[in-house]
Amino acid sequence: MNHELRIKNYGRKRKLCLLTIFACCFLLFASARSALAGPTSTNYQIIDYGFGAGGTVNSNSTNYAVQGTLGEVDMASMSSTNYMVWPGLTYTLQPNVPPSPTFTNPSSNYNKLHIIINQGNNSTDVTYTIAISTDNFVSDIKYLQADTTLGTTPSWQSYATWNSATGVDVIGLTAGTTYYARVAASRGTFTQGRLGPAATAATVNPTFSFNLQTSSQSTPPFGVYIGNMNPGGAIITSPDTVTTTISTNAGNGALIYIYGANAGLKSAKANNYVLATVPSKTDLGVLTEGYGAQGSSVGQTSGGPMELDSPYNGTSNTIGIVDTSKRQFADSTNTPVTNGTASFLLKARAKTSTPAAGDYTDTITVLATGSF
Repeated sequence: MNHELRIKNYGRKRKLCLLTIFACCFLLFASARSALAGPTSTNYQIIDYGFGAGGTVNSNSTNYAVQGTLGEVDMASMSSTNYMVWPGLTYTLQPNVPPSPTFTNPSSNYNKLHIIINQGNNSTDVTYTIAISTDNFVSDIKYLQADTTLGTTPSWQSYATWNSATGVDVIGLTAGTTYYARVAASRGTFTQGRLGPAATAATVNPTFSFNLQTSSQSTPPFGVYIGNMNPGGAIITSPDTVTTTISTNAGNGALIYIYGANAGLKSAKANNYVLATVPSKTDLGVLTEGYGAQGSSVGQTSGGPMELDSPYNGTSNTIGIVDTSKRQFADSTNTPVTNGTASFLLKARAKTSTPAAGDYTDTITVLATGSF
């Protein structure tokens, strides 16, 4: 019996030994796996550093914050013809891509267009840049600057700074050209979004037309008869008026000038005597002799308005000088105008010593221009 007991005891010890060997192998295997888990330092090891399905709403301290996102996607993006959804935290932080802006030429301008940003439901802290191109962004890409000219560097401004729903003019453009405009949005560092869809608008070519006629003549050559002047007599006003008509899309409007050939009414028969024009802007009633022009009316179909300029904007017997210097007679107040009209008449007076003659004349030239 003693012999059998020794055999049983030996068998138990063997089993324990086998269990011990198995446990040691398991610990060695576990130690080998943990060494590959993730980044480590002397005292710490990160076993799992993914967000998983739960993410994090907001993790922060005094100086740092972490933003997380829920879940993951198994494709680069979801899109259709007009819409695209980008995955991940970066695209979640970005603002909405702005829709096409309102891009127009409301006044038939040759060198500027008007643009209004479409916010696309973005928040008030979003800023925008406006890209402009003549080839639909193939190679010609410029950006609207704060002074509304075009430059090579994006200018980011708030919706309010881009003048909100009123918009701004894009200036310094080329006449007769189609332009494309796109808008991108940004909400702080690393959040710039893509350029939105394009809108188009075109400048027109410069236009200018001018017509001259009198109240009794519609085609040249024109003649204005003042009438008979009695020596030392009353002031004579021409029965005919001279009317100018101008249309232009010039950005700074229309300008009309007049000047004379003789600096007065000259008579060859009276030994080239000149009944001199008045000095500057003068009341002819206080002079014994004089001659000049007075604006009589202005008007327009649209644009402008037209206005008479000094010294030709007098009333009653106040007239302006007509000498060999070109002087501005009327303008359209620095604005394009359609069918802008400006008329003038002539006044004269002879003194008692003025030589009698029937050929007192002057040649008046009327010039018109657009200030482009």
